[in-house]
Formats: sequence, C-alpha cells, structure tokens
Amino acid sequence: MNVPRAVYSLRRRLVALLIGVVALLWGLSALVAFRTAHAEADELFDAQLVQVAETLLAIVAASGNPQVATEMAEHQHAYQLPVAFQAWQRHADGRWVLLMRSAEMPDAPAVAAPGFDEHDLDGELWRFFSIDHSHSGYRVIVGQNHGARYRLAGTIALHLLLPIVVGLPLMALGIWAVVGRALRPVNATATAVGGLDPRRLAPVRVPGPLPAEIAPLVASLDALVERVTEVLDNERRFTADAAHELRTPLAALKIQAQVARRAGDEGVRRHALDQVLSGVDRMSHLVEQLLTLARLDPEAGPAAHASFDLTELAEGVCSALTPQALRRGQRLALEAPAPFVLAGNRWWLEVLLRNLVDNALRYAHEGGQVTIVLDADARVLRVVDDGPGIAPAERAQMQTRFARGPDVDAEGCGLGLSIVGRIAEIIGARLTFADGLRRTDGGVGLAVVLEFPPQAAG
Repeated sequence: MNVPRAVYSLRRRLVALLIGVVALLWGLSALVAFRTAHAEADELFDAQLVQVAETLLAIVAASGNPQVATEMAEHQHAYQLPVAFQAWQRHADGRWVLLMRSAEMPDAPAVAAPGFDEHDLDGELWRFFSIDHSHSGYRVIVGQNHGARYRLAGTIALHLLLPIVVGLPLMALGIWAVVGRALRPVNATATAVGGLDPRRLAPVRVPGPLPAEIAPLVASLDALVERVTEVLDNERRFTADAAHELRTPLAALKIQAQVARRAGDEGVRRHALDQVLSGVDRMSHLVEQLLTLARLDPEAGPAAHASFDLTELAEGVCSALTPQALRRGQRLALEAPAPFVLAGNRWWLEVLLRNLVDNALRYAHEGGQVTIVLDADARVLRVVDDGPGIAPAERAQMQTRFARGPDVDAEGCGLGLSIVGRIAEIIGARLTFADGLRRTDGGVGLAVVLEFPPQAAG
C-alpha cells in the first residue's frame, strides 16, 4: 500500500521565508532607527531647553519686565515643542519671588536646584531645566511635557513604519515573480520527466541552460533512465530467448508424445516415451536455471556475510554431482591442499560452484575429466575439463544468457555461465577463461577461473 507523500509548494515556502526575513530585518532596523532618533531628539530637546532657559534668563536679568511672560506665551508656537517656564528673583532676606510663569507652571518652584530634573506635574511626567544668574539673583526654570516628546517620537515611528506597510505587499509580489522565474527550470524538468514514454525511455530534455542546483538531478535521472533502459532491453532479450528455448523442447515433447500414442510397436513407443522423459528433464533444468537467475537479479545488493570453508562446500557439490559423472563414465576430482575460508553468501557460492561443475560435466565428452582446483593463497577457484573447449576469440560472449559454444552437442540450456557471471559480479570476483586439460587428440578443454577479491578472503 502506497502512503501518500506530503507535498508542499517550494515557491510559496521560499516567498514566505524571504518576506518573513525581510520584514524581520526591516522591523529591527526601524526599531533601531526609532531608538536612535528618540535618543537624538532627547538631546536636541534638552539643548532646546537649555537655550530657552539661557535666553529667558538673559532677558529677565537685563530688563526685569514682567511683560516678557506675555510675549513668551504669544510666541510659544515658534518652538518645535511647547516650553513651559518660570522666572524667580531672590530677595535679600533669601525668599524667592515669582516674577512670571506660563500657564502650565504652578506658583511654587518646579525644581529646587539648578540642572535637569524629571518628576510628575499634574499627573504627567515632565522634564525640567533650571539655571541661576550668578550676579543678579534670578532663576529661570523651563520644562517640557514628556508626553509631547513621546507623541513626536510616535510620529517619527509612524513615518518609519509606513514604507514597510506599503512596501511589503509590493515586495511580496516582486519576490513571487522572481522566485517563480527562478523555478522555471524545475517546472520544465518536471514536465520533461512526466513526458517520458515508458516504452521508449530517453534522456531528459530540458530546453535552455540548467541551474547548477538542478543539473546534478537531471544527470542522475539520465543515468537512471540509461540503467532502466539497459535492464529493460536485457529483460526483453531474455524473455525472447527464454520463449525460444522453451518453445523448442515443448514442440519436441508434443511430437514424441504423439508418436508414443500412435505407435503400434512397443519398442517405438518406449523410445518415444524415453525421449519425452529426456525432454522433461531438460525442461526442468531450464526452468530451474531461469528461476535461479530470477532470484539473483533482485538480490544484487550486499549479501549478509558469514565465514565458511569453500573446500567443504566443493566437497558437497562433488558428492551431489558424482552420480551424474558416473552415468557418462567421467572422472570428477577435487584438488584443495588447504582450507579455503571465505566471508560471503554461502548459497551464492554453492550455486556458482554447482553451475560450473554441472556445465563442465555436460560439455565434457564421455569418459572425460573434470577437476576443481582451489588455491587458498592466491584466492583462486578453477574448474577445468578436457571437453571441446572454446576458442579465445569466442570466450567473451559465453557469459551472455543462452550462449553456447559452437559445434557443441550437449543438453545444456546456455544459462550456467550467465548465472556464474552474475554471482561473480555481485560478490566482486573476477571471472576469466583459460585453456583447460589437454585431450588425447591434441586439443584442450576449457578452464573457468574465478579470482576472489582480498576482502572476500578469510
């Protein structure tokens, strides 16, 4: 049962992440700018307080005219922020007398000492600055409501945030368009892959140049297509060859069965039935080999390793195939001077060795010789015979399925060496062919040599 895979839009995710990051950075920048502007404004407003206080003190000390208060109130709008003020004069007896004040200021001194000070006035926070005239005994106190400063800072923050509020949607549209344009090769690749014909696979064709991030994916897809095409071609050839190999013995079986049914002579009937049994044996062997290949192909991955003695395995194979050799008067020998320990899949090696020996017995002539040679030091397995042999130029094609040596009259189906080659490929061994045992007529048989890798040796 296929579990549905979670799917998400890469375009939407990229746009959301980019907008989120930009908005966060923009907000942090606005916050820093606001705090910096607020600090700078505080310094400017404090400087304004100092300037107003010094100016008012100079006017009061020079004229002492209470009309100054009226003029200050009338020109209050000239300041960036309203400034409240008090003017005091100290008499000889030490009393402070209020000369003038703005409407916001109380009748009592707003601060007790010169300099900056902050405290509540009528329930609101104010910032005051007081300055004394050193010779005339005048004191001027000026102040600003903190609420006015905060309102001005809020206005500045609003002006800072307004471009963000207006700009983010526009930026989102721009990012959406840019990301969509950047992802066009991904959509083109998906379209190209979706348009592949499963009956005739071809490399993925994407129009235009590919980004460096997508090119490896397309290259991997092309490599996969090539491997799948090769596997499909091999399977098609294998199916066609297998159908051909199965059709011939089935037709022969049918013919022999018809002969046996129609024959009036007991000897002819018995001969036909013997041919049927022989054909059944050949069919059984062919089906067994085909099933072996089918089991090997899906298990091309690493096998579970277990140590075993190849010599002991070879002895078991020889015991199992000795009756087959005796029926044709053949000699089956094993030369293994020392234990040959391997780490790997024991079943694979048993199938490999059984196919090598069975193949040699089938193709060797009656009364021939088949020898298994195990060299543990060199990590080499040899199966040699004195059969018809194969010319060096024709040995390379013997690992293909249903391949058989020329001018060979044997009951094999041409799959033994293909199975051996497949197992050798899986375990990383090297399969080669060489001259075998020399015959009495001067010819030489065939030697199948399997060289195991160092890591496979025990």
